[in-house]
Amino acid sequence: MSAQQQLLTAEQVAERWQVPKGHVYHLTRTGQVPAVKLGRYYRFRLDAIEAFELGHAAGQDSTGVR
Repeated sequence: MSAQQQLLTAEQVAERWQVPKGHVYHLTRTGQVPAVKLGRYYRFRLDAIEAFELGHAAGQDSTGVR
């Protein structure tokens, strides 16, 4: 698996963004952050997280995440 195809946990994304894990789940439930659902677990593709970050760094931030 390449680095871009790497799957992150909500905890890893929360640590990356320095926000509570619950905020990551909130963004996921509202469809703002794309996720892969594996049974009852959510995983986040690194390339999708990076695209989300780039979009919000460009001034599209409505979630408080930068």
